[in-house]
Amino acid sequence: MVKNYSLDALNKFLDYALEKGLLKAETAKSRRTAVNKILEKITDEQRADVRKVDLELEAEHFANRQGAGYIPSSLLTYKSRAKTALADFVSWVDNPMAFRPSGSTSGKAGVRNGTATTKKAKALPKVDGVETPAHEATAVPAQATPMLEQPARLTFPVPIRAGLIVQLCGIPFDLTAGEAEKIAQVVKALASQQ
Repeated sequence: MVKNYSLDALNKFLDYALEKGLLKAETAKSRRTAVNKILEKITDEQRADVRKVDLELEAEHFANRQGAGYIPSSLLTYKSRAKTALADFVSWVDNPMAFRPSGSTSGKAGVRNGTATTKKAKALPKVDGVETPAHEATAVPAQATPMLEQPARLTFPVPIRAGLIVQLCGIPFDLTAGEAEKIAQVVKALASQQ
């Protein structure tokens, strides 16, 4: 059987994941939007096999083309969603029987020890009018997740005075304003009162 890694197949996979309840509607929609915006200008060869796409480069091109219309955190969220969509798609094509989507599922009632369980819906932050799935907004301690499963994180150099640069490590691409404020409050608490 020939495996199809095309952009069209990726979009059909996202439809399938939504239809079969593998992803919540807003998750599937947000991933589809991100993938199609970021991969809008890829070559025909890349359209035929999305594994050949350099997502970092395409996200940068998208930011250069459309960046003025988006806040930086939205651009990072788009990149994160596209990365997750591509990874899930390749995993599904490689082995559909063992496929498990990363992140958010349909939210249907689960079963634990023979008892049905449901989760309360929480209001999720929105980026460009689309709710950010919980897995994309939740911080997980680095030691709790094996290195291969960790989502991409930023390391930011911050020059604070002559000859002193502080590194902010582990910043998620989809950092929210509330999360940034928490970090700022911790840093402010570290300042000595002179």
